[in-house]
Amino acid sequence: MEENKMSMPERFLKVLTAPGEAFRVIVADPRILWPGLVIISISLLLAILAIPELKQYTAETLVASGKSLDQVALAMKIVVPGALVGTILAMPMVWLAQAGILALYNQFSVGEARFKQLLAVAIFSGVPSIIKSVISTGLIKTMGYKAALQVSTSLALFLGTASQTSFLYRLLGQIELFSIWGLVLLILGSSLAMKKKVKGLAIYLATIWLIYVVVMTLVVKTPAV
Repeated sequence: MEENKMSMPERFLKVLTAPGEAFRVIVADPRILWPGLVIISISLLLAILAIPELKQYTAETLVASGKSLDQVALAMKIVVPGALVGTILAMPMVWLAQAGILALYNQFSVGEARFKQLLAVAIFSGVPSIIKSVISTGLIKTMGYKAALQVSTSLALFLGTASQTSFLYRLLGQIELFSIWGLVLLILGSSLAMKKKVKGLAIYLATIWLIYVVVMTLVVKTPAV
């Protein structure tokens, strides 16, 4: 019972330093409201900080593409609200999707997890994405939006820039290091919630993730950064 009293800041820290210990507490005492609000608030603050650079980059891109001044002005009215609303809605949608995918495995494997536990695991597994956002915002503020986009945290960085249009480069561009970190946390936390071995769940989630990566490679023509 004492372990379940781990404070919220401790939970966030332990997810990074001792994830097994953290997820045992999170599964035993799942909380979704405050952790979710904390992550969304941090993401929203980071998005607000990057608004000046985003507006400048968007305007320059539209002008370079030959858009008229009226079209640029209209787009500029949409870009900021769109970015902020997207920031608020994106993470809850991802968490719910992840929890739903985990719930399917839990059902068919006769696991012991409740949906709230899986949702809590999904939320705390998003901590690496916040770290990436902090780094990205810092780069945007110091280098500008366009230059920051050139800084890759995907496996594509090992290929250099010689073949950016190749399928392999775009595929590796979708395999982002912070996403892998988050996936590992998701596997660990959900296996504890379901009381299932890590191997089977890892194969299940990795297969779904790889399918997603391939689809995104085919749809997105530029590599992720």
